[in-house]
Amino acid sequence: MRLPLLALLAATTLTAPLKGQEAAPPLPAATAAELTALTERAAREIKPGQALLALPVLSFGPYRAVLEYRQASAPPAVHKTQAEIFQVVAGAGQLVTGGRLDGLRAVDAANESGTGISGGSSRRVAAGDMLVVPAGMPHWFPSVEGRLVLISLKVPMADAPKP
Repeated sequence: MRLPLLALLAATTLTAPLKGQEAAPPLPAATAAELTALTERAAREIKPGQALLALPVLSFGPYRAVLEYRQASAPPAVHKTQAEIFQVVAGAGQLVTGGRLDGLRAVDAANESGTGISGGSSRRVAAGDMLVVPAGMPHWFPSVEGRLVLISLKVPMADAPKP
């Protein structure tokens, strides 16, 4: 079947950049194969007794994606000026959010850590789950079932206080 000339012209015109405009550069991306290779690398590189190994996945302006390979509990955290979106890639564990940090210590002007969380809400997370932790909310993975592999997207909040 022949495509009418008008339809062919419309299809090529609508998908081409407008005159005087350049095509947008490709966006940063990570393929499934690249993420699998990064997970395998993290499994090889994490040391016995090391709770967490974080490897950069990609960045675009102020946005960063990090692969977090967890094999034990790491200290809880609060990020004052950025939210985190977690995609659980593999494994399972407990996530505590909210409440207040115990043993509070400043990591830097925008981040705090602690020894635990009091009064938070706990839930089990597993492969396929996606979670959003708003800026300023304490969060903690107090237990890991073998391993917990996450992609963490760091999202700066425009209305968050500046450090």
